[in-house]
Amino acid sequence: MEPISIEIQHPEVWNLSARISADSITYAMHSTMDEGTLTYGQIAFDLDDQAVHKQLEAAIYDNRFFLYDYGKRRFLIDSTSFVIVPEEFTAGDVARAEQYFHRLYPNDKTVVAVDCLPEVGADIAYAIDPAIDSFLRRTFDNPPTQHVLTPIIKFLRQKDIYGAERKMYAYVTDRCLEIVALRNGRLIFGNRFDFSTETDALYYIITVWQTLEMSDADELHIMGDKDRKKALLPELRKYVKTVIQTIFPAQLLKLGKNAMTAPFDLIVMPLCE
Repeated sequence: MEPISIEIQHPEVWNLSARISADSITYAMHSTMDEGTLTYGQIAFDLDDQAVHKQLEAAIYDNRFFLYDYGKRRFLIDSTSFVIVPEEFTAGDVARAEQYFHRLYPNDKTVVAVDCLPEVGADIAYAIDPAIDSFLRRTFDNPPTQHVLTPIIKFLRQKDIYGAERKMYAYVTDRCLEIVALRNGRLIFGNRFDFSTETDALYYIITVWQTLEMSDADELHIMGDKDRKKALLPELRKYVKTVIQTIFPAQLLKLGKNAMTAPFDLIVMPLCE
């Protein structure tokens, strides 16, 4: 793939967010001084070629805009190995959260990171490939990382003030579904699912809804990819009484006209700090 040319005159007033997945790195950047500056994209890995960390290194070194001296740089880790631990079990102790991760994944040799989320009463312990962790640390001087669910949970907690006592949120992208459920602002469920068709996504959403024993008094909120939502909404309303499309945050529209099609988990991160 040809390198992407993005020239930024004053990167110190720009923020970069990037999501690292098993098959790609997705990025979004914008100026904190000027409106309408949002730029985003995705660089796919050739998984038949070499290891993911080598693909990541090549993507970053071939596209020099990743290396600019940004005001803030954040990385999301799209890890499928993670555990959500209620704060009653950890009391905010990172080491305890790590212990629960190792109980669930006893043979896992990855680096374990922990996101503490006291606002929802839970911690997320998740795995990072040691080679990726080492590359990020030496290249970007120990940059902050978060699990891919964390910014979505934080954003939804801020919105979870009015309405039903229990709400379930489905954030759907082209091929991944993240489901979060809150009861009075406390996290009662969080998970991510890869899918190929809307039928698969519908199955996951309804299965979680039923597993949590959600009732007609509860709300299901859906957000994310416009086409996926359009296909899912009429089907979801066959099973759930109250299905609501989450309103896009007005303050994010200042980033640019393309904000509504940008990776939501990346552009919402500044609102959650």
